[in-house]
Amino acid sequence: MTDDEFRELLDRHGGDLERWPRLKLRDARQLLARSVAAQAMLDEMVAIELALSDPADAPPPGLADRIFEQAFGKGMKDAGAQDATAAPRRLM
Repeated sequence: MTDDEFRELLDRHGGDLERWPRLKLRDARQLLARSVAAQAMLDEMVAIELALSDPADAPPPGLADRIFEQAFGKGMKDAGAQDATAAPRRLM
């Protein structure tokens, strides 16, 4: 396995090697034993995943609704709710 192949698998499967396909895991571990670059890529991925998994960094509840209302006005939200209960319109 090359460093580039390792990077692709890391991007696809993440920093927890136990979640990787078993057929690739042995080659990945062999590469990690000899490649400082692969070790650095894994360290970086694990750090990113840990930072993203911190629940304190989660957006507050209702943020998307507040952004939508700010951008399009409250009337758009109410109109959308009414349209969702109305019968579908035919285009022809």
